Amino acid sequence: MRPWFLAGLALGPAVLHAQTPGTSAAPFFLLTQQARTAFTVEGAGARAMGMGGAFTAIADDATAVSYNPAGLAQLVRPEVSAVAQGFTRNLDFKGFAGSVAGVRTAFEDTYNKDRDLALSFASAAVPWKWGGRNLVLLLSYQKVFDFTYRSDVSYLASTNGGTTSQAIGQSVAQNGGVAQYSLALGAEVSSRILLGVAVNRWTGRSGFTSFSQRTTTGVDHIFDSNLSQESTFQGLNATLGLIWRSEWLNLGFTYRTPFRATYVFTNTYTYLDNAIGIPATETSGATTTAINWPETLTWGLGVHLGSRVLITADWSLTPWSRARFKGGSLDGLNWFDLQSRSLTPKATDTKVGVEWLALVRPGLVVPLRAGAFRQPQPLVDPLTGAQRVLEGWTVGVGVKMRNLTVDMALKASHDHRFISRFNTDAPIGGVASTAYGMERLAEYRLYLSCIYQFQTEPVHRAIAWVFG
Repeated sequence: MRPWFLAGLALGPAVLHAQTPGTSAAPFFLLTQQARTAFTVEGAGARAMGMGGAFTAIADDATAVSYNPAGLAQLVRPEVSAVAQGFTRNLDFKGFAGSVAGVRTAFEDTYNKDRDLALSFASAAVPWKWGGRNLVLLLSYQKVFDFTYRSDVSYLASTNGGTTSQAIGQSVAQNGGVAQYSLALGAEVSSRILLGVAVNRWTGRSGFTSFSQRTTTGVDHIFDSNLSQESTFQGLNATLGLIWRSEWLNLGFTYRTPFRATYVFTNTYTYLDNAIGIPATETSGATTTAINWPETLTWGLGVHLGSRVLITADWSLTPWSRARFKGGSLDGLNWFDLQSRSLTPKATDTKVGVEWLALVRPGLVVPLRAGAFRQPQPLVDPLTGAQRVLEGWTVGVGVKMRNLTVDMALKASHDHRFISRFNTDAPIGGVASTAYGMERLAEYRLYLSCIYQFQTEPVHRAIAWVFG
């Protein structure tokens, strides 16, 4: 979910109803806010996700760079990994109603469904010995946010007698995402202490379009307006990691450093010019600004109950109120609600999980996993004060056969809350309007990970030959 592109304005009702579309930032950010489903920075990998995403204190495969780079020091053979992720999402809006100038307005109940499938992670890791201790170097790619979204809604205006006088049909589409490219190093400081660092390059692009048509008292649909926004995001930060381990207990800690990102957006507004009877277009041109991105702290715990059972737990904290624009007309405003005194709260995620090695034979291991999570989002409705909080469960299974490991996990999330919806293309003379109702979100994500390990010596010889 979503994501730095989908920042929304928490403007007061008076400002909202006075706002005209044009190329002012308000309508664009308000509409993109409504397309946001989730905004959580989390790791990749089906094994970890099968345990609710609680992997900070364990992190013992190549996906460790996305959870805790210190865990890379536990890799003893060169390996490559890939993770595919698919999802299906149901986002429903029910009972939305409001009024403009004494005239009742309402959304029809809307049921939206999205699907997507993409490569979400890939890596290559090479370990070697230095002074008798293990060092591991890794290169990786991770798709941190996927912005795929589509919605079709009908927004109605009724006269006092109950007859529909005007209606707007709105189609919203969004694409793109944010990826992270990392160079990481894990080091075994002692038999109990592991340290790690990853340098992360963030890069992303998003396209958002809101297309509307208008029907008036039985007249055929005609074009009403089209709002679109193209955005890019670039930044650089580091992840620092620590793991302390014993025979039965692991403790983990990570710190994702804050950074300043470059954010560029272009707003385009096409509307029906009543004076000439044909569409007209306005554009803001490319606007460049900066965003101060906050840090994230994560603590993890892993408890080994014998040789076959592992219990894990993670807690993470991100102070999203510190996500602020820097420079330009938006200087000092929060990136999510565009307020200097932001309503955006800090987010404290909680994840727990368990893994049981159901089958252990020479050359074959089959683990079963389950977990639960709670992930508050930095998404607070500016008018109702309702915050989106994703809660749910995960299950997973894996198979390890000699050099190949295959893991699969299913993650189920849900949330419901009473919110407002802003529509700048509202009926009755084009006056912006806000309606209120219930939002329900149900999302299912499927993860598939493959890890292949190589013999160490051939890989080291190949590297020595390449670099002389």
